Amino acid sequence: MGCGSLAGRDLLRRILEQVKESKWRLLKLLRGLAIFIVSALMLGSYSAYILYNKLDLRFGLRGFEYMRPPLPTFQQIMFSRTIQIAMAFGVIALVMFLMLFLKGFEWKFISLITLILHSFIILIIFTVIQIPIAFNIPKVSYIVVDARFENLTLYNATLLGISPEGPVKITSEAVSVNHAKVYRGFPNKTIPEWFRLTTRGDVERVINQTKTYMNLTSVKWVEKGVKRTLEKLSVSSWSWDRVVFSNSVAEQCVRMDYEIGFLERLMGLLSLSSWAVVAAYNAIGFKKLYQASKFYSTLTGILIFIILLMIGMA
Repeated sequence: MGCGSLAGRDLLRRILEQVKESKWRLLKLLRGLAIFIVSALMLGSYSAYILYNKLDLRFGLRGFEYMRPPLPTFQQIMFSRTIQIAMAFGVIALVMFLMLFLKGFEWKFISLITLILHSFIILIIFTVIQIPIAFNIPKVSYIVVDARFENLTLYNATLLGISPEGPVKITSEAVSVNHAKVYRGFPNKTIPEWFRLTTRGDVERVINQTKTYMNLTSVKWVEKGVKRTLEKLSVSSWSWDRVVFSNSVAEQCVRMDYEIGFLERLMGLLSLSSWAVVAAYNAIGFKKLYQASKFYSTLTGILIFIILLMIGMA
């Protein structure tokens, strides 16, 4: 009777210990998930601050000079950052699972996911470090030299150009356009190699040597009470009082001030370093969790960082 009672107590104690251990593992997993969510929120907010306060973006296209290119909304920035963080999580998990498979280690799935989630605390720390730096960096100026527009309306417009039917002149109180491709090019319509320009003087010189070209699709206007439509129009000369559009996509931007200051370089270095430390954190955790060799753990960290670098995270 006494032996049975002792056995029952041992069994109950083991069950309670397992429940306690499971509860603790679940709490650590939830803590890791909270860290992951906070890192995404902080990175999104940090990116929004930089975009809205430290970026001076303007059109370098004739007719659009006095308009501001639309910036992503805060919700769009947060969504984009969340997707990037999720991709980073996926890369780290994929590399670790591959290394586990190659060595035949026990999966320890929950513990591994918990480790990866906790590694994002590094991003929180580095973001906090970068915040005071971001407050003190000067604005950076960019001009858009190639863009696509959707659903344009040109008011009190005059357009001269070439359509598949021949030369066209349009004069109307309102001209609607479904799509427009607007870009700067040389007189022979070749596009400058903007990426080769390294100084403000180079950019200004090329801007002076180029002109704005505009290709329109689905052009509609009213002429003498008659509705007219052109499917395509390559415009060579134009004027209007006002232009509105529903959306625009900047396909090529050029930096106007190429002198990168110390604080901006430091921010770039910290951003790169943060992902290197994330990779190192996971490599160290991998070594402790699976009792892996130093070489194998280091290789795991290097692979994580390289792939993050390849997909543009680092």
